[in-house]
Amino acid sequence: MSTEATKLDILNSALRMVGSFHLESTDTTSTTYEIANSAYSQAITEVFGDNIFNYNTKFVELTAGNFTANTDEPYHYYYSLPSDFNILIKVCHPTDHYNITDYRFYNGLLHCNDPVIDIYYTFIPDLSSAATTLPAFLTRLLTLHMAQNMSIELSGSENRHEILHKQYTLALRRARTLEGRQGPAQQYIDDGNSCIVSAHQTYGKV
Repeated sequence: MSTEATKLDILNSALRMVGSFHLESTDTTSTTYEIANSAYSQAITEVFGDNIFNYNTKFVELTAGNFTANTDEPYHYYYSLPSDFNILIKVCHPTDHYNITDYRFYNGLLHCNDPVIDIYYTFIPDLSSAATTLPAFLTRLLTLHMAQNMSIELSGSENRHEILHKQYTLALRRARTLEGRQGPAQQYIDDGNSCIVSAHQTYGKV
């Protein structure tokens, strides 16, 4: 599947998998379009909401919203999270780049003892009108997610649903494997990425 697949391409690919008629670009009101469009939105939410890919990962530097000298409070700073925040991957020091492991979430805010931090997180991309930037393996993953969700409603075949569900599971496994291969082959342990060293330096806080 082309990496330049549009939203309409993905909808029609999923419809072909379930044996349904394809949609024209002008069709935005038919029952088939409503079913496919709903499955498309659900696929985006579930695929990118539950998984970490390079495509839906970003980092941002945050500056603390307040400081309190109250010694009864374990964390003196808090941070408002980005509006598109979904899953926290890690928190890092902005200049020394070591992982910060001593933090917590409370009332929708991130609390920490560093005045400035970098956070790496996932977000759910806005593909509501176009999907031309998706890599081919993620395009196929979305297509299969849609197809297995629509199969019973559009074809009435539980057997087709089972086949498509298995294909989706394999595609998800392959996508995770491809993501792993895009990272470094290994990461050497040093003062910056070792939880054991970090715990020792912070008196046992892992």
